[in-house]
Amino acid sequence: MSKAASNAATAEDLSTGQLIRYYRKRAGMTQAELAEEVEMSEPGIRNYELGNRTPSKAQLAAIARGLGIEPEALITYDISSAREALGVLFQLEGAFGIVPNEDGSLSIDPKADGAQKMAQAIRAWHNAKEELESGEMSEDDYKSWKSSFKL
Repeated sequence: MSKAASNAATAEDLSTGQLIRYYRKRAGMTQAELAEEVEMSEPGIRNYELGNRTPSKAQLAAIARGLGIEPEALITYDISSAREALGVLFQLEGAFGIVPNEDGSLSIDPKADGAQKMAQAIRAWHNAKEELESGEMSEDDYKSWKSSFKL
């Protein structure tokens, strides 16, 4: 596995609190500054970062706005088995037309609702991954791209 792939896998394993800390530090903010920006308490931000408390959707959205990122960049999904991943794929089938192929790969049913947006998003993701692998984009730039990407 390449160093970039290794670092990307590590970034994906971060908890919501660790992601808040990562993006806060990347923005050059202290916990106090982020708390003031989003009208929360500094201990509240600290507890989110430490994983002692979990922010509500509204709090997560406010923190993301304060950090200049999309809220989805702070959401983590606990998928630890193929069975759980398959459940997510079933949801994607209904929402975006993601369907299995005989060889085990996935494709998008172009007639499905949301298929065009999903195909566009996957193409953009592919292009960003190519830039990362070729060295045209740094790991931090790739993380920034992912944190700001919105369909």
